[in-house]
Amino acid sequence: MAEETLSEEDTKRLYITRVIEGAGWKDCEINMEFTAGRISVDSKGRAHRGDKLKADYFLNYQKHFPLAVVEAKAYDVDVHVGVQQAMEYAKRLDTPFAFACNGHDLIEIDMLTGMHRQLTMDEFPSRTDLWQRFLNESGLPEQDEQVYLYPYNMSDGKTPRYYQRIIINKTVSEVLKGRQRLLIVCATGTGKTYEAFQIIYRLWKSGAKKRILYLADRNALINQTVAQDFAPFGQSMMKFDNDAHDDAHSIYLGIYQQFITVRNGEVQRHYEQFPRDFFDLIIVDECHRGSANLDSQWHDILDYFSSATQIGMTATPKDDADPSHSNIAYFGEPIYTYSLKQGTEDGFLAPFIVDIPSIDVDQGWIPPEGMTDEDNIPIEEEEYTQKDYDKKIALTDRHRTIAAYITDFLAEHNMQHAKTIVFCETIQHAYEMTAALREANPELCAEDERYVTTIVADEKMNDARLEEFTSARSKYPVITVTSKLMSTGVDAKTCKLIVLDRSVGSMTEFKQIIGRGTRVKEHYKVDGVDESKMYFYIMDFRSNYVKFQDPKFDGDPLDVDVTEPPSGGNGKPRDGEGPIDGGDPNPGGPKNKRVARVNGVEVNITPNMRKWLLENGELVDKPLESYIRDRIRNRYSSLEEFTTQWLQCDDRSDLTRELILADDWEEGFREEYGYSVDDFDIICDFGFDVEPPMSRKERAEREPVEHFLAQGGFNDSQQEILRIFLDLYARSGRESLQGSAAMKALSLPQFSDAGFSAMQVVRMMGGKPVFLKTLSQLEDALYEEERA
Repeated sequence: MAEETLSEEDTKRLYITRVIEGAGWKDCEINMEFTAGRISVDSKGRAHRGDKLKADYFLNYQKHFPLAVVEAKAYDVDVHVGVQQAMEYAKRLDTPFAFACNGHDLIEIDMLTGMHRQLTMDEFPSRTDLWQRFLNESGLPEQDEQVYLYPYNMSDGKTPRYYQRIIINKTVSEVLKGRQRLLIVCATGTGKTYEAFQIIYRLWKSGAKKRILYLADRNALINQTVAQDFAPFGQSMMKFDNDAHDDAHSIYLGIYQQFITVRNGEVQRHYEQFPRDFFDLIIVDECHRGSANLDSQWHDILDYFSSATQIGMTATPKDDADPSHSNIAYFGEPIYTYSLKQGTEDGFLAPFIVDIPSIDVDQGWIPPEGMTDEDNIPIEEEEYTQKDYDKKIALTDRHRTIAAYITDFLAEHNMQHAKTIVFCETIQHAYEMTAALREANPELCAEDERYVTTIVADEKMNDARLEEFTSARSKYPVITVTSKLMSTGVDAKTCKLIVLDRSVGSMTEFKQIIGRGTRVKEHYKVDGVDESKMYFYIMDFRSNYVKFQDPKFDGDPLDVDVTEPPSGGNGKPRDGEGPIDGGDPNPGGPKNKRVARVNGVEVNITPNMRKWLLENGELVDKPLESYIRDRIRNRYSSLEEFTTQWLQCDDRSDLTRELILADDWEEGFREEYGYSVDDFDIICDFGFDVEPPMSRKERAEREPVEHFLAQGGFNDSQQEILRIFLDLYARSGRESLQGSAAMKALSLPQFSDAGFSAMQVVRMMGGKPVFLKTLSQLEDALYEEERA
């Protein structure tokens, strides 16, 4: 094969892979995919996966300890073309070295020093050489090499995602370098608890840390952590119990409120049961709340164990003018940030569709003169708007109207058993909304009383109901109604609808609430029925959606007001051991001001607005199909211009994904039209309203194809072979005419039934290069204009 005709894959196979393996790289991942492919949602509710990003070569010193990426180019492509992408992937994957290679030239980029150098192929560095350079340049103490390389715990079969591996390795490295406070920023739903487990496991098992404290703020969080991610610790861990002192374990888990309680008016600091130097590592989960506030009693815990390495983990970093309200001021700048936007772009987090109903009384309602509430007390005559409802005044009919809207929405979208969280202004509001939802769903509630469930502070069944709701296998509860208790720390992987009938003032809390829906669960079963959760809906009755337009929504860091947890006044912790901000300090309304409850007010929901989250993180008021149409029209002024580029394009699959964001639209078109459609016709349908789209079978029978077969100088056997390929195209698509897929197709029974072996086909078509070129010409003929 002539070197100037080598493809990138051929160049890798014949030259680059051999050189890398010859340099002693045993752990070399080829075509290593490191994202899941962004999820997009069309107007019919179908989810589409975009391309997964992949590195040509990912070189590990040991498993999960990468040193380099290699960007490969075809033999005849200038090696410098690959340098920028090699550097981008090295930065993304946090490898200290990057290489660009075309099979005969090699460029090395040292990402730690910025040095570039050109090498010959036989100068490709060995894994030992690069590792030693990494140690010399990174500042990792050589005596801690084996601690840093302590293996991950793989007992659960999970492979860390690329950002998780970066966070875990960076954290271990910084701890070994002596850093005492660290901040990790990782979006809700991206696996912070898994990261914490691996950090603790490696530092503990390697002997670098002896006793570890893991702090959270909810019992449900601790129970979930013990049962799931931390389960491999077994008997070495224990949940802290302030009534039973124990210092015989290595790993302790507890909530802040257990360490400081008030009993009979006396503050009891249970953490003082331990010596100050008892713990040498503390991990603070959800540190966006009071754990880092200098005026918080909880801060005493961190002060008391000040000699321990302290790691804060949060989805919402805060940088405040007042350092006492900033987790960044306390823990330092984040060592790594993985944002909601990045998680969505990578396809690890679910995108969302925002449904924005408009309620007439929210625009303004004035009670008639002399109107009284349900206690027969006159209502103040003033104009009430959205901000007043369920704080100053509660309209029972508004609750019923919202409940009916939610019920209809779930029915219309075939989601009547889709896990749903409804956020309300107060606990009283939550109870009233629960009643309205039960009233709207009598048959479903009769099937199981848990269909609509209230989960608020001090409910006796909270833990059991939360466990049921968060279980992917559990059918009930379906609709949970809450105030604040479920706004954070609830791992609801299958939640498909978040309803906001509450004004969320804090951007921190808003991001946490949205995070209840961002988990992706592609495959699960409920009552034996296959389910999938690829995206979710947000139904917003309180105009919270404007926060999506705020740069701080996905910014870093936030500059927000800090909402203190409920307390007994003067900064003292309250009695008992309830959740920090799960309770409602004003269950009936602000400052316990009486809320007037009114019946008999006509309430209507007007036509709603809907917004979709698109690939650039923008929230727009048009569905994916319209966005794709604009994308195509902005690039091509006419169908003729598009057809011309399609015929000239070297990689039509890449162009397809670039224009319509995914290559899996065919199934939806087949469902709609009843036949298989080519990507070309899908693009024409989206961009130029060519309807109905041509079937692949029709396209294979067009005049240009017949002309190619008749005028190409093919004998009868060659024509028969090409017609078999046309049939494969009609059945399976354009890929069956290309490269390795075409070669594999020769083993199909269609050829043997016609009396052709694979070797015969290649020989009869003039050899492999000529054979593949002929198929490429046949593919072109599928799209050529018909002759007059």
